[in-house]
Amino acid sequence: MIIQEHKYGIRTYHFSNLSQSGIFHAIFSRQGGVSQHAFLSLNFGGTVGDDPDHVLENHKRAFNAINKPLDSRFDVWQVHGKDILITDHPRMDSETHQKADGIITAQSGITLLMRFADCVPVMVADPENKIVGIYHAGWQGTLLKVGAEFIDTMKNRFHSKVENLIAGIGPSICSECYQVGEDFKLKFKKVFKKNHERMLKVINGSYHLDLWLANRMILEESGVKNIEVAGICTAHNPIEWYSHRGEVGKTGRFGAVISL
Repeated sequence: MIIQEHKYGIRTYHFSNLSQSGIFHAIFSRQGGVSQHAFLSLNFGGTVGDDPDHVLENHKRAFNAINKPLDSRFDVWQVHGKDILITDHPRMDSETHQKADGIITAQSGITLLMRFADCVPVMVADPENKIVGIYHAGWQGTLLKVGAEFIDTMKNRFHSKVENLIAGIGPSICSECYQVGEDFKLKFKKVFKKNHERMLKVINGSYHLDLWLANRMILEESGVKNIEVAGICTAHNPIEWYSHRGEVGKTGRFGAVISL
């Protein structure tokens, strides 16, 4: 990934494949904000117990760093499902957040925003048709194949050709840090059949879920070939990233944005 430094010590990460295709996007580290204590410092999450004024200031700083107006923002209430929203306008401050785990736009002037702390941020772009989107895939969304739903939406609503799509799988928890129970094996076997054995690794006698591989496989099954995986673990580096598991639930959320 490409790393850029900004004012206030804000640091953003960028996929090489999306950048080379001229797609604007950024994944923010947790540095450069005003939040305190467990939320230190660039927390984007407004429902985790942080001071709302601090969260708003963090959003302002982040959008200023990437030269985007804050009122271009469109975000949703992420619920670990597979609903995909298409928007042609920013979300007004007076608008209630809609529930969804994927957002897509074909309109310039809109900055799509989602929040993460171990779950997988996946960005997808169709440079030919000028479509961009982002989705949120934790274990539940992965099990529901939110990625397949997202690609189907791009094909059905925008006539995107999968061979033109570019995807990036962002910083999230790695398999080494993501130990799961026996019940996960049964759930993933039911959905992914034999492929579940690749997604669930055995380390020291325990199952570990590989969300990076699982989400890459879902994209590949949908026909996407140009996929970049960041390979950055949120739990391994709590100085740079928020990690729900690594910080035992008391933490913030880092932001990821994409726009035309």
